[in-house]
Amino acid sequence: MMKGVIKQKLYSWSIKYLVDIMGRRQTMMEKYKQQMKAFRKKKMKLDNTPFLPVDGNVYVMNSLDPTKKIKAEVTKTRTKQHREIIENLACPVCGNPMGWDKAWEAFICVKHGKKAIYEIVEE
Repeated sequence: MMKGVIKQKLYSWSIKYLVDIMGRRQTMMEKYKQQMKAFRKKKMKLDNTPFLPVDGNVYVMNSLDPTKKIKAEVTKTRTKQHREIIENLACPVCGNPMGWDKAWEAFICVKHGKKAIYEIVEE
């Protein structure tokens, strides 16, 4: 029985050849390595979810003017694993609901002229 060779192109300048080993049982060490790789990948994941504080008061800071703290009104929340997650906040300037942006790790309002970015801060 001949094993097929798979050609895998990783980058434009290198080609790696893998041997097709379907149907072979994994050793305990291979299983362990695979589990540890998955565990490390999960552990390195950042969680920037905006959780609602225990007292319910949320303060935000305008990223363009970081000197003052503004109390924000929570408009929509949801429960995940027995914790409240903020989905929408009311914009301090125009009052429209702002959505969470994972890339900025902040709430963003685009309703009034230029984009306003509000970060959650501690009391």
